[in-house]
Amino acid sequence: MTSKERVLRNYTFQSVDRFTIDFCAESKVYASVREHYGAADDLALMELLHVDFRYPKPNWIGFPMVDAQGRPTDYFGIPRAGAGDFGYAVEHPLADVQTIAEVEAYPKWPTPDMWDHDQYARDCARFDEYAVYGGVWGWFFEAACELVGMDRWFLLISDKPEIARAILERIVGFMERTSEIMFEKAGRYIDICFTGDDYGFQTGPMMSVTMFRDFVRPYLQRIYDVGRRNGKLVMHHSCGSVARWIPTFIEMGLNILEPIQVRATGMDARQLAAQYGGRLCFHGSIDTQGTLPFGTAEDVRREVRDRIETFKPYGGFTIGPSQHLMTDIPVENIAAMYEAAYEYAWLNQPVSVSF
Repeated sequence: MTSKERVLRNYTFQSVDRFTIDFCAESKVYASVREHYGAADDLALMELLHVDFRYPKPNWIGFPMVDAQGRPTDYFGIPRAGAGDFGYAVEHPLADVQTIAEVEAYPKWPTPDMWDHDQYARDCARFDEYAVYGGVWGWFFEAACELVGMDRWFLLISDKPEIARAILERIVGFMERTSEIMFEKAGRYIDICFTGDDYGFQTGPMMSVTMFRDFVRPYLQRIYDVGRRNGKLVMHHSCGSVARWIPTFIEMGLNILEPIQVRATGMDARQLAAQYGGRLCFHGSIDTQGTLPFGTAEDVRREVRDRIETFKPYGGFTIGPSQHLMTDIPVENIAAMYEAAYEYAWLNQPVSVSF
C-alpha cells in the first residue's frame, strides 16, 4: 500500500498492512533527530521513520508579524516570546475591550488573502503518495483566550457574551473562509481536514457543559463542516482531558481524535479503545509526560507494543506521541519509539526492519 491508501483505509476501519505512523515535534527536536540518523532534511527524516502523513503549510504574505516594539507576533497580532515553536503571549491586545465596536476596530484582524494559496497548492501536489493534512488550524477558542487573556475571557463569556461572540465570529469567519480557499485550491491533493483547539486541563474539562455548548460547539461545527463539505476526513487535535467531549465530537462528525494524552484524567487508551473502538479513530498516545522523557528505551518499546495490541481489534489507530516531542525527551527514546513502531505496526505479517 502507499501511505495514502494505508491511511484512508485505516481511518475508515478497513484492513491495512500495518498501523500508520506520524511524527510531530518542535523544531529543535527535528534537528536533533535528523542529526541522530544523518538525515539530510525533514522530508528525508520522515521517509526514514516511515511516516505516512505530510502537512504542507501556506506561506504568510500579510502584514509583518512584528509589533511596534519589535516583538514577534502571530497572525492575530498577539506578541509572543519564548523558545522553540511554542512562544507564549506576552500581551493581550483586546484585554480592555468593552464594546463590539472596539472588536470590529481591532486593526490586526487577518484576512484569507494573507496566505499564499497558490504556493500551498503546489506544495500539496508534491505528496501524492502520502496522506495530506489540510485546512486552517482552527484554534479559535485559544486565540480568543490569548487576545483577551484567559481570566478575562471566561469573565467575558459570563458577563458580556455578545462581545465574546463578536470576537469568536471574527476569528472563526477568517478560519472558515481560509479553509474553503485551501480546499478550492488544493482539495484534490488533501485527504484530512486537520484542526486543533484545546478544551481540557490535565484533570478535567476546561469549561462547563453549558459554556462548551454555547461558545465552542457551534463554532467548531463550522470548522468541521468545511472539511465535511469538501469530502475530507475530519481530525481534531485537543490536548488534556477531553473524554467528556468525545460523544459530542462523534455526534458532530469527527473521524479522528489526536492525541490521547494518556496521563490526563479519563484518557486511558484501553478504556477509550473499548468504549469508542470502531466508531472513532485515535492518533498518537505514546506518553510524552512520563515514558518518553523519563523511561528507558525498552520502556518506550514496551509502550508502543502495548498500544498496538490495544487497538488491533478495532483498527483506526496511528502510532505517534501524545503531544509534540519536546527537547526534554532523549533522542535515543525517540529513536526507540519509531523503530518499535515500524517493527510492531505490521498487523498480518512479520517485517524486516531497517533504519
